[in-house]
Amino acid sequence: MPSSSRLTLTQWLICAIAAIGFLFDTYELLMTPLVGVPAIAELLQVPPNNPLVTEWMGKMLWMSALCGGVFGLLGGWLIDRFGRKRIMAASIFVYSLSPVAAALSTTLPMFIFFRCTTFIGVCVEFVAAITWLAELFPDPRRKKIVLGTTQAFASLGGILVTLVSAWIVAHANSLPALHLPEIFNAHSTWRYTLFTGLLPALPIALLLPFVPESQVWREKRDAGTLKRPSFGELFSPALRRTTIVTALLSACAYAAAFGALQLTPLRIAPGLPELADQRKALKPLQDEAKNLNQQLTAAMPAFEQATKEIPGLAEVAAQRAKTRIAMRTPKKIVDDPAASDPAKAAAKTQLASLSARISQLDTNLTQLTVEKPDAKKAIIDREKILKQLGDNREFQEPLDRKIKEVGNKMQGFQETGGLIGRILLAILLLIVVSHRTLLRIFVVPGLLMLPVTYWMLYHTSTPAMQWGIFFCGLLVVAQFSYFGEYLPKVFPLHLRGTGGSFATNVGGRMIGTSAAFLTTNLLAPKMNAALTFDQVAMAAGIVGTSVFVLALILSFFLPEPKVEPSEQ
Repeated sequence: MPSSSRLTLTQWLICAIAAIGFLFDTYELLMTPLVGVPAIAELLQVPPNNPLVTEWMGKMLWMSALCGGVFGLLGGWLIDRFGRKRIMAASIFVYSLSPVAAALSTTLPMFIFFRCTTFIGVCVEFVAAITWLAELFPDPRRKKIVLGTTQAFASLGGILVTLVSAWIVAHANSLPALHLPEIFNAHSTWRYTLFTGLLPALPIALLLPFVPESQVWREKRDAGTLKRPSFGELFSPALRRTTIVTALLSACAYAAAFGALQLTPLRIAPGLPELADQRKALKPLQDEAKNLNQQLTAAMPAFEQATKEIPGLAEVAAQRAKTRIAMRTPKKIVDDPAASDPAKAAAKTQLASLSARISQLDTNLTQLTVEKPDAKKAIIDREKILKQLGDNREFQEPLDRKIKEVGNKMQGFQETGGLIGRILLAILLLIVVSHRTLLRIFVVPGLLMLPVTYWMLYHTSTPAMQWGIFFCGLLVVAQFSYFGEYLPKVFPLHLRGTGGSFATNVGGRMIGTSAAFLTTNLLAPKMNAALTFDQVAMAAGIVGTSVFVLALILSFFLPEPKVEPSEQ
């Protein structure tokens, strides 16, 4: 079609579906840092700062990346074998329904399983969507505009999920109670947040019947001339260089994101100079929490044995814990000299009701353990430690809130930079002819920006670091859109899904995301710095700069697309 012609209604629907898919790709993935810690803590019945929570969070991230790489590659083959639209739709429904199933989890394995299937759906959807769009818009200029602008919506996903999560946190207690076993919180914010993952399935289900499959793919399939996709063909002499270079470049982009950018809000920002007072005040409280968690770990075997031996004891213990947690809020109001008299009166009434509930539960506990006093002692000992941990968290909260505010602002600058980067990429696609040159426009400045940000601006001030992260986000995230536009051009029709998936999922999401482990676990401990945050910042600068150097070298081996569109 002529590039000057207006989009038809069907083409607008196609763009809408793609934009929704890209937006919720990011939305679904960035749920993980918001829901992971509270979900694991509740499912394991331990405090959020317990070492088990950190351990399982790391395991979940590793398992989801591995599953995304392996099954994402399989999804790429399915895209080439059974069609772009069909597999794209299936993948969107997978990553829409999986969070709902995860929200209903009552065990940790169940939760991790459905977070992994969410990641798989996202990995497959991205490749299916860019392949579908590239073939539905054969005009080169229009293809660039459509792929560039629709992918920009991915950067809105992080902003949207943050806003939704904040609203849920503020309104969780007024939302309908969830039907869960008594041991769990019926108003858990992480469960409500996961339920919102269903949102993309609704418009997609309504719009899909009105949009077509890739015409060129369908025509070749119907004519019997469509070759079967093959993993081995990716490494044939004709495609070996393309496959390896694109996978390594994708790995570099994801490594910069996960080995530096994604670590900044939580693992680096708390070390900023302006937060020195908060760090100093938090140190003894964190040491106390560490000691209490060790006591809790030592007390858990006796507690678990008691709940196994006595039917109904686990439910009573859970009800006691939930009631004591509920008592904290009205107690704060009663003890607050600034609280109004009506508020104090209401809080005292609520506190009296909860105290009566505790008395009843005391009676229930005594009755259940009348023949096993050691079981009662195990319950009480665990409750005492949990109370101390709860008190400790309340003392940490005002200090921690300030640190989180800085981290959230840092995240906001990063996401905004990423959005601007995607928009800039969409504009440059229409101006820059050489794909190698286009990639270097983002890689070369990064060679300066990443080390300056993590080795200099980090030690200067919060505003300086925020602007550094803004430009780092711009330079890194733009590359994701770059590959979304580039990959469909360099693989033949019957291998576009398979080749694109190998580069994005195996190279990027399996290998590239492992840079987070490289930064925090391997390099950071070897850095000569007093603070852990400083160590991570130094390691992030090393990883980020190194992969940008590698990306620049690889750009000289990047094949230029020979034909556009390539329909061989």
